[in-house]
Amino acid sequence: MGVKEQMLQILQSNETRRIHFSFRGTSGSQVSIDESDFRRVADALARERISIVENRFATDIAMYSARADASADTAANTFYLGRNPRWSRTFNALIIHESVHAAFDLAGTTIPWIDNEAAAYIAQGYYLRNSGFPRYRLQFASEASIGYLMVNEIISGGDADYFLRALRDSLNSNPQYHSYIRGTFTGDR
Repeated sequence: MGVKEQMLQILQSNETRRIHFSFRGTSGSQVSIDESDFRRVADALARERISIVENRFATDIAMYSARADASADTAANTFYLGRNPRWSRTFNALIIHESVHAAFDLAGTTIPWIDNEAAAYIAQGYYLRNSGFPRYRLQFASEASIGYLMVNEIISGGDADYFLRALRDSLNSNPQYHSYIRGTFTGDR
């Protein structure tokens, strides 16, 4: 099975279909993710409206590019994958994370980057929890770990806002996101 078929399988899995949440964004609007978002991304992949480039990075990462950027040598509407171990729940969850960005792009959504990344980490945590991935295997206080903890609170009806604040604080202080986290993402369909 090729990576495209694997990604379609991930996007259409039982673990993914059970992802559904919403939260109040930093601009006051409601940010919502559910199975229809992942179906839209799967459809775009199947119809080749979204491309995949494998082995772009030497490390275990993935990235979705909504726009072409000559300085970064990236094309629009493209998933870039590193040398990820392809058969793991962490890889699957990473695909879910990047698919949230793709879903916002396909919907033409304008959203603060901090809310876009927060939604992606919550969805990633949701997938990991739905797949039975043990939280203790995540790096302590990482954005993925905070997203996982937030999902526990969403499901139990607890204080999810506490973890949303913690996730936003972590994103704001993480040097990986400094170049864009305070900006705005605009999807272009």
